[in-house]
Amino acid sequence: MTDVRDGSAAPLSSPAEPAPEPQPAEFAPPALSPRALELAAMSPSRAAIELAWPGIVEQLIRASGQTVSFAIVGQLGAVATAAMGASGQFLFLLFPIWGALSTGTVALVSRRIGEGRMDAAAEVARQSLVLGAILGIASGIAFVVLAAPLLVVIGAAPEVVDAASPFLALIGGLNVFQTLSIIGINILRSAGDARSPMWLSLGASALAIPLTYALVFPLGVGLMGAAYVQVVVSAGFLVVTLALLWRGRAGLRLGGGSWAIRAELARSLMSISLPSMGETLLFSVGILALGGIVFRLGTEAYAAHQIVSQVEVISFLPCIGFSAAAAALVGQSLGMHQQHRAATVGWAATRMAALWTSLMGLLFVLFPAVFLGIFTSSSEVVASGIGALIVIGIAQPAQAIIFTIGGALRGAGDTRYTLALTIFNWVVVRFPLAVVLGLVVGWGLTGVWVAVAIDYAVRAALMARRFHGGVWQLRRI
Repeated sequence: MTDVRDGSAAPLSSPAEPAPEPQPAEFAPPALSPRALELAAMSPSRAAIELAWPGIVEQLIRASGQTVSFAIVGQLGAVATAAMGASGQFLFLLFPIWGALSTGTVALVSRRIGEGRMDAAAEVARQSLVLGAILGIASGIAFVVLAAPLLVVIGAAPEVVDAASPFLALIGGLNVFQTLSIIGINILRSAGDARSPMWLSLGASALAIPLTYALVFPLGVGLMGAAYVQVVVSAGFLVVTLALLWRGRAGLRLGGGSWAIRAELARSLMSISLPSMGETLLFSVGILALGGIVFRLGTEAYAAHQIVSQVEVISFLPCIGFSAAAAALVGQSLGMHQQHRAATVGWAATRMAALWTSLMGLLFVLFPAVFLGIFTSSSEVVASGIGALIVIGIAQPAQAIIFTIGGALRGAGDTRYTLALTIFNWVVVRFPLAVVLGLVVGWGLTGVWVAVAIDYAVRAALMARRFHGGVWQLRRI
């Protein structure tokens, strides 16, 4: 264990977790918040679980709400299912905003908290929210103008374009609510408060599910009913999140400071966020390109593709919880100059995430038709997706490594490497293989997902190698 008072560092990384060591309070700077001290006193595994389990519950709640909404809309038929799915693919374009600012925010806020500089952490949080509002509004205008052309570009059928255009324009146009909400809950997690986002998500889903059903069927609004509900619930979620941050959580309080943009701090945020923005933008565009390939296989194949993607969420959502925990704990540990602890936290979170995805992947392999049948009554759609779901079930342990180690690297501010890795995998591995296996060889949807599985394996191996090398521990932010 590193003594944070003298700044000494243990070896750069260790794939095996050492026996827990006693960590008395005097090992941390006196300015640390009580929550940061509490987490620092725990073993790496326990600290990871402490922050991960509320995130896991939160993600499962969110997924359940989204899944039920997707299933409700799915009862309207294949066109509505494809329309909602295609709109969802384009909403991935918003991830560069959500993910990029959240990545820079988590890295800087958690690092400042580890250094015991709570005022500096709050200032970073305020800057991130202001920048998020600007980018959210700007991207919203673009979605309103370009909704229909974007759907045409990926080859959506005319009836799908007609159904999806107003859906995408509304949700994308008002994305500022979701943008700021995601930044806000990542600020909470960076401070060590993973439970407030969980309760907020529970309340949001409890409202969204019955409202969606009521608008889609009894009130007869149809597909747009789901869009109206999503916007209203997102706005309410944001209001409550900002209220919590204003009053203060886990020692971090936004109230009382300046909200003016400070150039130096904005540059620090963007130095971490811009590579993450490029990474997530490439990923989002890649998802759309992959959808364009699948569209050429027919409407049933595309509907099956959307359902397989939705089912996979069940497996990787807990990984998001472990990824967020790893990012916050790695950032705080590096702020305390505990490099060895930062490494062991990352590996501990990864092992736990891999255990979960392995179990879920096994279920996907054994019962693919059961999972697919939850979302559709079409036997043709189920038949199209069985092979793809089996393939992706086998690849789930690699998915755990990608999420969790990726979160740890981003928490350290090592976003340039993850960007380079994403460029390599999409350009060299996933997209070319999807074209060859899905269209040229003729494996159809199964071939597309074989390409995705190979991408997972390559990406996981390279990411684990980077984390084991320990270069990320030397980054100063």
